[in-house]
Amino acid sequence: MRLAIILGICTLVLLAGCAFRTGTSIQEVNVHTGTKGITLTFLDQGATRATYADSATAVTYELANEGAHDVEGGVLSIGVEDDFLQLEGDRVRQFTIDGKSLGFPEGDRQIQTVQLRTKSLPPQTETVTTTVAVNVCYPYLTEASLTPCVDTDVFGRVATKPCRASAISLGSQGAPVAVTRIEPSYTQMSDPNLVRAEFIIHVRNAGGGQLFEVDKIFEACTPQALGRDSWNVATIRAYLGDQQLDCTPKKAGLAGLDGHLVLAKTEDFVRCGLPGGLHKSLGTFTGTMRVEVEYGYTFTTTRQLQIRRLV
Repeated sequence: MRLAIILGICTLVLLAGCAFRTGTSIQEVNVHTGTKGITLTFLDQGATRATYADSATAVTYELANEGAHDVEGGVLSIGVEDDFLQLEGDRVRQFTIDGKSLGFPEGDRQIQTVQLRTKSLPPQTETVTTTVAVNVCYPYLTEASLTPCVDTDVFGRVATKPCRASAISLGSQGAPVAVTRIEPSYTQMSDPNLVRAEFIIHVRNAGGGQLFEVDKIFEACTPQALGRDSWNVATIRAYLGDQQLDCTPKKAGLAGLDGHLVLAKTEDFVRCGLPGGLHKSLGTFTGTMRVEVEYGYTFTTTRQLQIRRLV
């Protein structure tokens, strides 16, 4: 009997040790953090790269997805000064690139090259500095999750509650657009048994680019001009549990529950309410809430190129 007890204790100690080592070696990675999405970095060394007139050259860049959302149907538009450079290949190019995930926490990275040919310099010009610009346009999605306190006791009749309804501040979500703050509000409806549940959702452009309508990716990266109403906008969907909230304002001419966010500067908000309200019998509890912000995003990165006369 004593031997069996000793063996049992040893087994428990060994199991506990294995669990401890396993717990310390396996770390769950939170990919929904940071304010980056697609990034583009030129790989050529030096502030200005030098080349010669009437010759072939190239610039190389790394395209990376440092956010938490996969991108399909992204667009690159390459701009050069036609007086000095001739672009070899397509000016507009599409790309697909995976974002961060638990199995791939760094996100995908791709090395790409722009082939160029320099033109002759004007007479008596020894050097000229020109610019290669890459405009990036892509669809993206911000996903924010939180656990708000849902309180149907709007008149405070219950003294002891499992939680207290209050505003919730959020950090980044692995995207250039961030949900920054949720402000809950619970008020009595005309039906004495129902409570209106509303949430003011604040959203901020935390990246260095600009938002536009998600269904106009190609137009945003080509000479086709977007109307003023297509810039600095996003679509918002919010859910309390498994029920979608009704968000306002809405895009003109569209029905449904989705909200239409218009950023006056870098931050603005929408108001989302639960259709039909909540029954008072639900009391006070900690709920689950999810917010999705869908948008197009664009930025431009440039590279200087010095062209010298070939002596």
